[in-house]
Amino acid sequence: LAFDIPTPYTTVGDRSVSNVPAQALILMNDPFVVQQAQVWAKRVLQQTDKSPAQRVNDLYLTAFSRPATEDETRDALEFVNDQGEAYGLPDHERQSDPRPWSDLCHVLINVKEFIFIH
Repeated sequence: LAFDIPTPYTTVGDRSVSNVPAQALILMNDPFVVQQAQVWAKRVLQQTDKSPAQRVNDLYLTAFSRPATEDETRDALEFVNDQGEAYGLPDHERQSDPRPWSDLCHVLINVKEFIFIH
């Protein structure tokens, strides 16, 4: 209901357009969304032949159909490092542990560019 999904039992001529706080709250807190961020992170971490920056770029290509900018790559890698530190991970594990990457994937799911098509 929060995303204005039409009732499957009736016809709908035009889908209503809305942006309400409940939508953002669902994307931040719904267990399914969190689980999908974890799946996405594990999939990107399976690419052991890629550097962390290449992984970030792959995430951006998947989420937004465009490569990450230099600033976005830098910010994403800093975020992964900061999250790894918050989890108490040693430096050498921060780029390979799925938890910081899951958090990054969850952030990307909550970016307006992920939700709206221009």
